[in-house]
Amino acid sequence: MTTKYKTNDPYEIAKVHDIKVSHEPLPEHIGGFYTTIFEYEYIVINSEKTEDWKRAIAAHELGHALLHNHDHTFLAMNDFALLSKVEKEANQFAATLLLDNEKPFEGETIFDFSKRTHIPIEFLRSLGKGGILR
Repeated sequence: MTTKYKTNDPYEIAKVHDIKVSHEPLPEHIGGFYTTIFEYEYIVINSEKTEDWKRAIAAHELGHALLHNHDHTFLAMNDFALLSKVEKEANQFAATLLLDNEKPFEGETIFDFSKRTHIPIEFLRSLGKGGILR
């Protein structure tokens, strides 16, 4: 991903695709959402989240924008563990983008890796046993 865009910043990649990103107060259980309105694409992120979560949610919603049918609205809830196929794909996209080839140290737990990389555990777990976290 970084090779194609020369960055792993979801905000910069959204700009390249002319996707408007805003931070707005949303209900606590909503992290953000992706939608299209009159063929304009938007990612809205809950302004009350931490900066790490805002970046992760931006990457997740960007995944929806680039991977999934644009005729739908995708809503990021706080519980990223109970997921449909498209939500898992968006989590995988976000984790892969944000990791930018970072690998866990030998013996590093997923919790420590999450803390070090500032990527939610739920996103890292989406990479599965065949992915980075064997």
